[in-house]
Amino acid sequence: MQNKSLEELENDYWDEEIEFPSDLVIKCHKYRKIPIKNLTIEHLRLLISQQIGTEYLIGIALEKLEQNILTEGDFYEGDLLISVSSLPTEFWAEKQNKFRTYKSLVERNSELIKTELGLKKFDQINENIKASAQQWL
Repeated sequence: MQNKSLEELENDYWDEEIEFPSDLVIKCHKYRKIPIKNLTIEHLRLLISQQIGTEYLIGIALEKLEQNILTEGDFYEGDLLISVSSLPTEFWAEKQNKFRTYKSLVERNSELIKTELGLKKFDQINENIKASAQQWL
């Protein structure tokens, strides 16, 4: 699986002609062609934030967050965590094991998150966790 791109895994090949060629859209098209094992933190952050290939990328993202909860792409410390925390509750309802891993990571690193990202960001992450947990309670 790691040797395949999102295009291959999803068997969904986007048209080469991009209708709205913004920087974001161009990057998303490009990153979907990269084998998963070669995706950088920034690639993961951007794709997850756009909810592209999350089914295949969430495990890798959680591994990166396990290594460093504040790992960063191109924007700021913790930007991958913020992208993961923004996934919709419906996604987590289908990935309850991954959700428990994510929730545990946040709980274990709560003081670091509060210190480095601030209480406001930490509270937003926790609100998203609570909303997602409510989905199946």
